[in-house]
Amino acid sequence: MSTDPMQRVTELEIQLAHTQRVVEQLNEVVTEQSKQLDRVMRSVTRFEEKLDDFKYKIEEKRDLLDEKPPHY
Repeated sequence: MSTDPMQRVTELEIQLAHTQRVVEQLNEVVTEQSKQLDRVMRSVTRFEEKLDDFKYKIEEKRDLLDEKPPHY
């Protein structure tokens, strides 16, 4: 680094500008991932609800008289 105070300030300003851009880019990535996570969570919730419906329908149709006792 230079000993000239103005040069040092200029270099620091350049570094700050680069750092600010990186933070903005990271924020964009985090925001997009948050949106993707929300979509995935909604999908998982829908699939869980469908699975519960299927389980209920399957259990509804089972007749316990048709099942073998546990000792067989």
